[in-house]
Amino acid sequence: MIRLKKNKKFVVSGENTFTLKTQDYNVLSSRTRKDKFTLQKNDDNYMVSFNNEHFVGEVAELKQNKCTVIVNGNTYSFTIDTEASFQRKESLIKNNQLKLNANVEAPMPGKITEILIAQGSQVEKGTALLLLEAMKMQNQILSHQTGTVGKIRVRTGESVMVNQVLIEME
Repeated sequence: MIRLKKNKKFVVSGENTFTLKTQDYNVLSSRTRKDKFTLQKNDDNYMVSFNNEHFVGEVAELKQNKCTVIVNGNTYSFTIDTEASFQRKESLIKNNQLKLNANVEAPMPGKITEILIAQGSQVEKGTALLLLEAMKMQNQILSHQTGTVGKIRVRTGESVMVNQVLIEME
């Protein structure tokens, strides 16, 4: 269970970056005042509502401020930082004092069912790289950055463990 202090700002960064301010148990986006997020827990699943659209997902991994969730069979990874921590990290990256992990890792144990890209391919952030079957569900593993596919370290039909490096990005 995560307890958030009332009216504290957080930055959620992944494919997109959002600055959020907590108010009670609702999270309001600072992008526009009209956007409204709510989160409800139901058994092992979570129901997220965004502008009256509802999404059911599950948390595949939660380590400190890094989170991997599965929504509608798609896997998303993101971090949640305080505003000050996010700004400090951005400054370190800008000054080349901090490098981001370029490897694509398995968010959960499973079996590789299809590899959608080739070594040397140029990919955009959010491009589907491969399909990972876990718990009888097909999960798209997406690129978390724009770049070139370096080495593909798995084959179709191979079983993988959580955090196993699947693809090295350049």
